[in-house]
Formats: sequence, structure tokens, C-alpha cells
Amino acid sequence: MIKVIIPVAGIGSKLRPHTHTQPKSLVPVAGKAILSHIVEYLMQAGFDDFVFVIGYLGEKIEEHIKDKYPDLKASFVVQSPREGTGHAIWTARDYIQGDDEMLIVLGDTIFDFDFKSVINENISALAVKKWTTHALLA
Repeated sequence: MIKVIIPVAGIGSKLRPHTHTQPKSLVPVAGKAILSHIVEYLMQAGFDDFVFVIGYLGEKIEEHIKDKYPDLKASFVVQSPREGTGHAIWTARDYIQGDDEMLIVLGDTIFDFDFKSVINENISALAVKKWTTHALLA
């Protein structure tokens, strides 16, 4: 079984003032929360077991997920204190069983790629994409 771990505990300081009253992952993009874009994409790819690592305004994230996706198998773990992404993943360790595989997806990044090609590999993988300001101008 593959568990999806989504860290969404940060305060979103670079998006102030938008994040004074809502978490960064709930900021709307194209009429939908960033987190909704991510969750729906993953659900369409066949993932159904999620662990959300929450912190700053985490109750709003939990409420959003339970309201928008009531049938989603979702667990919530509070990262306290918030000590970065690695610590967020470590905080979710009790939600991973011995043979579980995991997919870690950052909760503030909208993406589009072929999950099946990554998941079907027999090795661990880390996917990154170089981003430049030129992408904004295209």
C-alpha cells in the first residue's frame, strides 16, 4: 500500500498577507485551493490513503479535507514544533506500517507528471524540476 504524506504545517510567510487568516495550502489558485488541486490530482491517479502533517492553522486544513473529500482516507498529525520538511516526514512515522511505501508531496506545489512511471520503478526516487522566471514569461 502506498501512503501519501503531505506536509502542510508552514506559516506561508512569503505569501503574507494572504496567509494571515488561512494556511498557504488553502490559498486559491484558479478558483480552487492549492491543496485541492494536489489532492484531486492524486486521487485521479489512484491514491486514496493520505497523511496530512498540519501545524499553522491546521484545523482549517483538516476541516477543508473532511468537508471537500468526506470519503478520502485521511489522517492528520500535528507537527509541533515546526522544524522543517524532514521533521514533518518524521512526525508522520507512526502512520507508516512496516511494508508501506510512501509518496511525499509538498502541500504547496501544484504539479503534473506521470505517477505510474515513478511508482512502477523498483527503486526509491526523488523528483525535482528546475524552475526559472522564464517559465512565468512563456
